[in-house]
Amino acid sequence: MKWGIALRLGVLLASFSVLAAVLAGYYTFESSRTRLQGRAEQALLATTQVLARHMQAGFGTVERDAAFLASVAAIEQDRNALADVFRASLIAHPSYLQIRYIGAQDYGLELVRIDRKGDAWVRAGEDELQEKSHFPFVFETLGLGAGEVYVSEFGINHEGAADAEALPVFSMASPVVRGGQVRGVVVVRVAAQRFLRNFNTALPAPYGFFLSNRWGDFLVHPDASQAFGFDRGQRILVQETFAPAAALVNGRETEAVFGLPGTDDEEARVFSFVRMPFGRDGERRFMVVGLSQPLAAVQGEVLDLGRSIFKVLVVLSVLGVLLAAWVSRLVTGPLKAMVRATQAFSQGRPHSDLPLQREDEIGELARSFEDMEQQISRQMTELNASRDAMAHLAHHDALTGLPNRRMFEQRLAQALELSRRSGRNCALLFVDLDDFKGINDAHGHAVGDLVLQAAARTITGAVRQADTVARLAGDEFTVLCENVDSEEAALQVAAKLQNAFDAPLDIKGQLLPVRPSIGVSLFPRDAQDAHNLLASADAAMYRAKQGHRGRH
Repeated sequence: MKWGIALRLGVLLASFSVLAAVLAGYYTFESSRTRLQGRAEQALLATTQVLARHMQAGFGTVERDAAFLASVAAIEQDRNALADVFRASLIAHPSYLQIRYIGAQDYGLELVRIDRKGDAWVRAGEDELQEKSHFPFVFETLGLGAGEVYVSEFGINHEGAADAEALPVFSMASPVVRGGQVRGVVVVRVAAQRFLRNFNTALPAPYGFFLSNRWGDFLVHPDASQAFGFDRGQRILVQETFAPAAALVNGRETEAVFGLPGTDDEEARVFSFVRMPFGRDGERRFMVVGLSQPLAAVQGEVLDLGRSIFKVLVVLSVLGVLLAAWVSRLVTGPLKAMVRATQAFSQGRPHSDLPLQREDEIGELARSFEDMEQQISRQMTELNASRDAMAHLAHHDALTGLPNRRMFEQRLAQALELSRRSGRNCALLFVDLDDFKGINDAHGHAVGDLVLQAAARTITGAVRQADTVARLAGDEFTVLCENVDSEEAALQVAAKLQNAFDAPLDIKGQLLPVRPSIGVSLFPRDAQDAHNLLASADAAMYRAKQGHRGRH
């Protein structure tokens, strides 16, 4: 067999073609693999950051409740009325275990105490009230100013009766200031597990949720036996379990993403931890929030991409050998164009049109490359869609689709700024469903969720299209009405909203009567900022709710 110029050139061209295909495929895979895996790790970190912000918002809600209840106690000296307000707050917040008003005198004697007993709310009798001045949430809170809030560390509840259930709890307390003097404190005790369940239940099943205090002790761990070890005389620390997390506990870093190899008992996972500020400003307290995800889930699309590129490489190699036999400009020219297009795509640059219309091997090669490009583009689109879904989840309520507290607070701040510039009033309606607890207890949580969705649709349909309807938490909704000329106009909106609930809600053919309590506040008449405007509407709603009860 003679090695003629055509054969030699054909072999040389075939070798170059295969080599070019392999190098282009390898470069494309390595470049795309790094981007895909980096995006997946960043998505996990972003999810952890969103979760941390949700938790901060949740703690902020409890702080605002504690400060609000303390302000009520400073005004309302009728203990029976104050007990009713405490009871209403327990009803509105299932994670609250106990609310009490403790006087500054008589060694911190409890003046009013409402306890959650299962699904009931019980007021402690005079002979059950105890002295609490030796607890930090009393003597430290007594040194704070009006509106400030003391935040305790997470711990196991050993306070109270010996047979009381030892639950993970934390407390928030605010001083009761009347006449410029601290008369006592209002303490809100929160069930930690029920409170945290509001945040981690929305996570997909493969995710693992971690939470530690500022010393690194696990408060939440996928393995429940690892949490609150200090209460059992053990120190199970996040920095010892996950060495990269030590930088967060020591304050050198605020976030960390890393992977750990699998063992015989556990699969390989990727971990993301974020340092979350906790407590009052200036205390420099924090918690460490973490999520984990199986490494297989992070690398799944990378492996799919590798298999797709491998298949295309096989096609490219075979076609390269066949095309090498055609030693002509018609073959070598398009082949060079394909190599340039492959290099451009691997680097994310636009490339010229491929010869898709050809019916020979060059056309097949071009179409195979286009298929590979489309597959990679679809995978990148899916990753972007997942990121967009997480961004939507960060700003909207998962059950009703309405803006959540975070988005509502942003829109409220914008609306107040526009109102200041335009000089036109702004109204805020605080809506609470009076009968929701009874419906939830009688018909179950699934029906309760349907009632919340129906209520959200009713509220949205009753107000103006330009108004912002949001769900804050539980059965609490808000309506932001911009450009309201007078109090009468705001009251007309509230009346229209009240009338919208005259007809029972149709829940899968079952008619359930629901009555809202609505509180209205006007900017700038009732408050000068978003926080106080919301507090004013909330207080008005509670007055409306008390009025409803008085008519029973």
